[in-house]
Amino acid sequence: MIGIIYYAYGAPKSLDDVTPYFTKIMKGKTPPPHVIESVTAQFRKLGGVDPLAANTSRIAKGLEHALQQRVTEPVKVYNAYKNTEPSIPDVIDTMLKDGITTFITLPVNPIMSTAASAFHDEVSTLLASHDVTVIQAKNWHLHEELLAVYKDRVLRAVEWIPAEKRAQTHVLFTVHSQPIDPERNENYVRQFSELSEAISKAAQIDNWHLTYRSGNGKGDWLGPNVKDMINKLYQEGAQGFVTCELLSLSADIESYFEIGIDCQTICEELQVEFAQSEFPADSYDTIQALAAIVASFIPAEA
Repeated sequence: MIGIIYYAYGAPKSLDDVTPYFTKIMKGKTPPPHVIESVTAQFRKLGGVDPLAANTSRIAKGLEHALQQRVTEPVKVYNAYKNTEPSIPDVIDTMLKDGITTFITLPVNPIMSTAASAFHDEVSTLLASHDVTVIQAKNWHLHEELLAVYKDRVLRAVEWIPAEKRAQTHVLFTVHSQPIDPERNENYVRQFSELSEAISKAAQIDNWHLTYRSGNGKGDWLGPNVKDMINKLYQEGAQGFVTCELLSLSADIESYFEIGIDCQTICEELQVEFAQSEFPADSYDTIQALAAIVASFIPAEA
C-alpha cells in the first residue's frame, strides 16, 4: 500500500492551540504572556479558522481520492506537522500499523525550504530500520500542471486591476526571507527564481520581481523586502501591484497578512491599485496538479 505524508510546518485547529504551537516553535519555552496575546490577537483577526489547517486537511482527502483514480494500488494520504498534531513520528507509526510499504514525503512547499528538507530527512531516518520504500517528492516546482495553477491565479489578480493601469502594474513574487547563508540559500533562491520566471513566462508578464517577506529590518536576511519594493517601484511610476506567495500552496498566518492586508494598506496610502493572487489552496485544479506530481514519483511496479 502507498502512503503519502502531506507535511506543513504547523496548523493550529483552535485558538486553544496557539500557546502550545508557539511553545513548540520556541523549543519548549513558553513565550511571554504579551507575545501569546499578540499572536492570538492576530489569529482572531482572521475572522475564521487558520487557513493552513483547513486547507491541508481537505487537500489530503482530495489528493487521496484523485490518486486512487490514477494508480491501481491502494493509496492513503496523511497530514503531519512539525509543531502541531499529528506529529511526524506519530503519523509514521499509524502508517506502519495501516500496512503502508511505500512512503512518499510531500511538503506543502513547492520550493525546497530548510524545513521541507528537514522533513524529508526526518522521515527517512525514522524509517531506516523498516523494510519499506521511502520516496522523497522533491523538485516539482516546475511541473506543468502546477504552473498552470499559478498562471491562473496571477492572471486573475492582474485582470482585476483596471485596464488603464495594467501596463504599469508589477507582480511581486514572495517567499519567507532567510538569514543570508550562500550555501543554505542556494537551492531556495534558485527554485524561487525558476518558479517566478516560469509563471511570468506562462502568463506573459513582463513587470515581475523577486521579493521577500518577514525579514524587514533584518539587514543580514535575504531581500529586497516586498513592502520596500512597493515603495521603490511607486517612486519609479508604478500604478498597481499584485502579490503572489510561492513558498506554500496554502496561506499561513504570516503570509495571509504580510502580502495581503499589509501590502494593501501601503498601496491605499500611495493611492495605487492592489490585488493579491489567490493561493492554490484546496481547489480542484490544485488537487489534480498534486495528484499528477505524486503519480510521477510512484514507481511503475508499485
